Amino acid sequence: MDSSRIRSILGTELPIIQAPLAGVQGSTLAIAVSNAGGLGSLPCAMLSPDAMRAELAAITSGTSQPYNVNFFCHAPPEPNPEREAAWRTRLRPYYEELGIDIGSEPSGPARAPFSHDAADVLDEFKPRVVSFHFGLPSTALLQRVRDV
Repeated sequence: MDSSRIRSILGTELPIIQAPLAGVQGSTLAIAVSNAGGLGSLPCAMLSPDAMRAELAAITSGTSQPYNVNFFCHAPPEPNPEREAAWRTRLRPYYEELGIDIGSEPSGPARAPFSHDAADVLDEFKPRVVSFHFGLPSTALLQRVRDV
């Protein structure tokens, strides 16, 4: 696909898509990239619906250019206390050597998969581009995104 086709699909001046950086980036970078002619991206895997709404409100007030909203589509792992205890036991000597409290580690990732609540927020803002990591959402959720 040539760059003019990409620019046409994205609605951007430049064929550049900013990588969404979950956990280290918010609306400010997405606004700057969109205003510079690329497609700014907002990572949403670690945002609650209210936080996503606030970030999208900032983007829409900071730029009139297209932007991307990115989500994870994964099956969250099932808690497994036995497996967790096994790795903690195996790694305990390293934690002790480094003076780190082994109980201070979080119990799991704070990244949530795309949901109906997230789709509700997208309905409010209607971003030009919605992208996914680690697969696609269910057919019902994907249809909701297509309708945005």
